[in-house]
Amino acid sequence: MSGLALPVAFAVALTVTSAHATFADELTSSRNWSGCYLGANVGYGRADAEATDSPFTQGPFATGGTSWNSVGPPYEVIKSDDHGAIGGIEAGCDRQFDVDGLTLVFGGAVDFSLMNLAGTGTSALVNDTHASFDTDWAGTARLRAGLAADDLLFYVTGGVAVADIDVRAYDLSDWPTIGQMNVSGGGTKSGWVAGAGAEWRFAENWSATLEYLHYDFGKVTASGAAIEPVGAFPRYENDLDFDVVRVGIRWRM
Repeated sequence: MSGLALPVAFAVALTVTSAHATFADELTSSRNWSGCYLGANVGYGRADAEATDSPFTQGPFATGGTSWNSVGPPYEVIKSDDHGAIGGIEAGCDRQFDVDGLTLVFGGAVDFSLMNLAGTGTSALVNDTHASFDTDWAGTARLRAGLAADDLLFYVTGGVAVADIDVRAYDLSDWPTIGQMNVSGGGTKSGWVAGAGAEWRFAENWSATLEYLHYDFGKVTASGAAIEPVGAFPRYENDLDFDVVRVGIRWRM
């Protein structure tokens, strides 16, 4: 048995070594991913907003948790959404590191996208109360880290997002409830973005991309003085997030 064990062990060691080398070769990129790029992208975006009828924080009614349509918790959430085409430009730089047979790529990118996403929701408690949002552009500054295999790069990404977001809440009828208001808020807001993607180098200086990004902008508040009753200050806190799937093309310098 001892005479057989040595050649068997030797054969197993050769097999494992060969398999490791083959696996490492498959994960070694034939392209050099170091450098900078410019690109453009198009895709699909979806925006979701949840506007909470929050308690007054100023004025004579700011006691006991009173809100526009409630005298205390639980507070109603008015939901709205929209979806549509988006498009934009991007730029970034990458640096390739070869580590133990693996091609690791780290870099940073910035982008700017145009969109036309707007939605309006109606209160389920009283149908004369509405909440809406509108955004027409967004941008990001992100880091990314990936693993390259031949002409493909698979990566995760995340960073800071900014967008032009306007929110509004309004009730312009005295029926079925007494009172009118038209309050707004927003502007250029910041949040975070994270996602993942793949990039294919189909030519020495050109690549195509497929990318998913999730944007979260936290709470954007619409508030102000009511038309009536005097002394009421309605406040709607909007929780906003976007999801984007896009394809792009990049020219690598």
